[in-house]
Amino acid sequence: MIKVNVLFFLAILSLVSCSDSTEDVETKDSEQLFPITEETKYTVEWFTAHGTESEEHVHEGRETIDGGYIAIGHGLDPQNKDDILVIKVNSIGRLVWKKSFGVSGFKGAGYCINEDEEGYFIGGALYDPSVERTQRFLAKINFSGTLLWEKYFKSEGIGGIRSIDIVSEGNIILTGYVEAPDFEENRGFIFISEDSKGFLMKVKRDGDLIWEKELPISQGTKVRYLNDGYAVISSTWRSSSITAENQDFTLIKLNLDGEILWEKYFGGVQNDHLYDFDLTNDEGFILGGHSLSYGVKNWDYLLMKIDKDGNEVWHKTFGQPRGYNPEFIHDEAYGVRQTSDGGFVIVGGSGDEYSYSDNRHFSGSSDEWKVYLVKTDSDGNKEWEAVYPQESAGNNAGEYLTLTSDGGVIIFVDTDSEVPPAPNNFGFLKLAISP
Repeated sequence: MIKVNVLFFLAILSLVSCSDSTEDVETKDSEQLFPITEETKYTVEWFTAHGTESEEHVHEGRETIDGGYIAIGHGLDPQNKDDILVIKVNSIGRLVWKKSFGVSGFKGAGYCINEDEEGYFIGGALYDPSVERTQRFLAKINFSGTLLWEKYFKSEGIGGIRSIDIVSEGNIILTGYVEAPDFEENRGFIFISEDSKGFLMKVKRDGDLIWEKELPISQGTKVRYLNDGYAVISSTWRSSSITAENQDFTLIKLNLDGEILWEKYFGGVQNDHLYDFDLTNDEGFILGGHSLSYGVKNWDYLLMKIDKDGNEVWHKTFGQPRGYNPEFIHDEAYGVRQTSDGGFVIVGGSGDEYSYSDNRHFSGSSDEWKVYLVKTDSDGNKEWEAVYPQESAGNNAGEYLTLTSDGGVIIFVDTDSEVPPAPNNFGFLKLAISP
């Protein structure tokens, strides 16, 4: 991940400020931006970056019904506080609109976005003046970014919504955290909420609560709707008879009423951070994150296959795509998907966190972060890996990805490589399958 002090969508009524823009920037369109090998099946179609005059960080995104793309994250307001930021681009990455939401002078963060036939659901953490602290925030906007409604879900301490999925009847399922300590660092974006409680919440499509369940984890990181229930992932501090206390991958299966059917923990003897997962074509799960376990020298990607009953099938680690000293390089994964051939793609960032600053690789020095993409077969064996950009061009780290309707991939990038360099923008990197 790119370090910006810490390191791949809204007119909030009278309490919340809103700004928007439809300005455009030049699309960067070149296959030279991605190191293509004979094994690589994806080539770059285009890369664009959009943001504000301040510093932004993208957290999630998706392809939209109209063939474009939308991303959510946070940016800075004029008082140097984080706002929720949503950016919509068209099918070739050109800006359609951008909207920011927040309460002036208070931190907020946009974590997740989903779409139905009326517009977009956005979830995050935003200051609630009625209780004077950051709370779980859910809003619905139309396809032009205009606010339709907003909801705060109140709890003790700090709360946030981390993930949204739409269930079969059109209602939505949410997960995240509540009761986090009211510290300054918890009032905006939190990578992993600790000393808090996870939740699963089902609400109607108008935001009215149906039910809410507490989860035995500090936060729900992602949720997916299944035909017979829901699955939630997290990273959980725990100890066992063979390991000291460390963070493990956590997968919870629940029925349609939100009752836990099973909870499973996976990982090695060191910390393992889980950020994304996908449902597989055999009714199992693919988990993606990064790990200090399994003999790695520093943080490396961890890809793990789980069967439908919650049993580990295999795990694989990946890292060091540029060959630098592994003791100084972080390879941090934030997005994973199963591909149409039954294999998997996992994306994140690769870079130096320790001012190691080796510069022997043609793509730039080690402390210049790169988008790092790995493609595997169905058994997790690496077919190829690649970094973006190929040349030295500032910092770029993949924060999320999703497959596109044309068979390609869209990667949502934390980038400062727009020319002239910007403090950090939302990047949209579109890859196409090679002939």
